[in-house]
Amino acid sequence: MSENTDNNSRRRLILVVALAMVVVGVIIAVTIAIRSREPQRSVSAVCTDLEQAKDLDRALTSLDPATLEQRLGALRSAVKTAPEEIEPQIAALASFVSAIVDQINEAPTIDRSEALADALATRSAEVDAITAAGDVVEIWTAENCGIELGGATTTVAQ
Repeated sequence: MSENTDNNSRRRLILVVALAMVVVGVIIAVTIAIRSREPQRSVSAVCTDLEQAKDLDRALTSLDPATLEQRLGALRSAVKTAPEEIEPQIAALASFVSAIVDQINEAPTIDRSEALADALATRSAEVDAITAAGDVVEIWTAENCGIELGGATTTVAQ
């Protein structure tokens, strides 16, 4: 009887260890799958996104919803692909422009130009910081991607 109990205990132990190994394997597989879906941060990836976000300033002033959403989507994507040295500035720009666009879209007025002016006026305290972030992104993009963003006048020798 004691031998039967020992065999049952061993079987349970083997079953528990096997089950634990399966659970660990599943956790590792899920983690790898999730990480493989995350955009890779690289200069080439962010350059691709910033090329698509080019002329966002013109899209914002023209208030063309389709163009504006496309450019803003590319800027949001650039936040996820940007190398660490430029990500904070791109994130600041994306956040600022997103807030402006949201305020325009939620404005009770039909005049989108008026809504843009109101949105910018309510965020006037942020303009200097956003302008500085924009300048950094323009220079970085010109130097690293060879792309002139928006109304940039800086020329970088290649």
